[in-house]
Amino acid sequence: MMSLFNSKTVDIVFAVLLSYFAWNRYADGHTGVGILLAVVALLNIVAFIAKLRIEKKVNQNK
Repeated sequence: MMSLFNSKTVDIVFAVLLSYFAWNRYADGHTGVGILLAVVALLNIVAFIAKLRIEKKVNQNK
């Protein structure tokens, strides 16, 4: 159960939620807010990828 709420999972969940809200804001005509939310979602994806690479390096060094 605890592995469900690790930081990588949370990054993906936030990215999906922020993408949904970004699309919703963009569709309603709030382009600036939509772009801001899309950028934050992309940053969450970048954080997820960085965490995967760090974990891979740590596992290789063991």
